[in-house]
Amino acid sequence: MNRHKEKNPKNQRFNNPELLRYCNIPLLINERNCNQYKITTEGITMAKLKKASIKETEPERVAALEVRISNIYTQYRQLLPTDYKWEDEHSRWNELVYCIFAELTQHSYLDARSLSDNISELNLLDIEDLANVKIMEDGMADPDNERMITISHILLSNGVSEAEIKRTLSAICKVAQAIMENYDGKIQKFLRKYGQEIVNEFDSHVSFSEVDKGTQSRILVKWIQNTLAMPLAFSNIYTAKFCEIEGVTYHELAEAADNLGLNGAVLDDLLEVFVVDAQNQVTK
Repeated sequence: MNRHKEKNPKNQRFNNPELLRYCNIPLLINERNCNQYKITTEGITMAKLKKASIKETEPERVAALEVRISNIYTQYRQLLPTDYKWEDEHSRWNELVYCIFAELTQHSYLDARSLSDNISELNLLDIEDLANVKIMEDGMADPDNERMITISHILLSNGVSEAEIKRTLSAICKVAQAIMENYDGKIQKFLRKYGQEIVNEFDSHVSFSEVDKGTQSRILVKWIQNTLAMPLAFSNIYTAKFCEIEGVTYHELAEAADNLGLNGAVLDDLLEVFVVDAQNQVTK
């Protein structure tokens, strides 16, 4: 757990209701599954994530994984570092909204940050809701949409001109529509796609004779996670072991994490703590 950590603008803990709604479900670790999670030296070299195409993912397994991950998060999050950059993947979208505010209004970057944060706290920046706002023939967002009316009032009361409001809200809605259409409304899927291309490109030109290809890939993924805060997954053998024991694929684990809005690097660390704890209970 040696992530490079940065403070988020509000210095807040992750508080995603999709994760926390499972907090009362007990996490059962018994002798049987503790033994399953035991990782030997041989397992460290051989553990690999089960690959499958996205079409082969099972919705039932993904749904069960969401509950499992949420449960692990609730019980083990306090053992991880306090602050991760983009622990909640939804905050990446809020950051993009801030960038649009900052460039399309006359407000200072500091004021634009405050505005976008305040509007986000009112739950007015949901990407799916914004994607559903109709774009009129003049290219502007529907001025009669209730969400647009509410945000417009907030912006007007903070000194943003009507012309700037129209441009800003239209831009935000169009970007939201593009992300919904191309990446299921999950901006981390866009970043992961190109983050993986970085790993593959580097992997094709660099070879560590001291390690096998799987270990080299994990090193590169961890490096990209730590230096660029990219939503790549998964970089350790504990995550691979978890997938093996749970009988799930890489894509199913990634889909569950995406549905919860949980950063892959944080999930890597959570599963490491969970598996190590299970191992320790075996030796007691």
